[in-house]
Amino acid sequence: MQARYLLVALAGILAAAPAVAGGAGSPQKINAMLCDTEAQAIALASALSTGKTEPLAINAVNKTAGSEVCGRFIGYAVVEVEKTKNQDGSLFMLAGLRFAEDGRLGWTASWVTPFDGLSVARGI
Repeated sequence: MQARYLLVALAGILAAAPAVAGGAGSPQKINAMLCDTEAQAIALASALSTGKTEPLAINAVNKTAGSEVCGRFIGYAVVEVEKTKNQDGSLFMLAGLRFAEDGRLGWTASWVTPFDGLSVARGI
């Protein structure tokens, strides 16, 4: 009987190892603007970077999509994916957050100030 408990405990440890190795942590309290897809998150960040207020930017993205795809999320989530994306010469930092409540993935993006190559000496 003890061998059976040992086998179950070992299986549990091995099953948990990939989650620990992947950096998945415990859910943290999040208060962020999230969208259903990366492209929608980039569109929201672009609208915010042009000076639109949060409600106007959300409304613009939701109208384009034809449904409510972006909004404020307050709850518990884990950052599952982090990456950068260059779109039309602008750099965006993207993060995919996995909701603790229902397991869905939501995306947030922030716009990074573009590189100003004119003010940099090029080794002349």
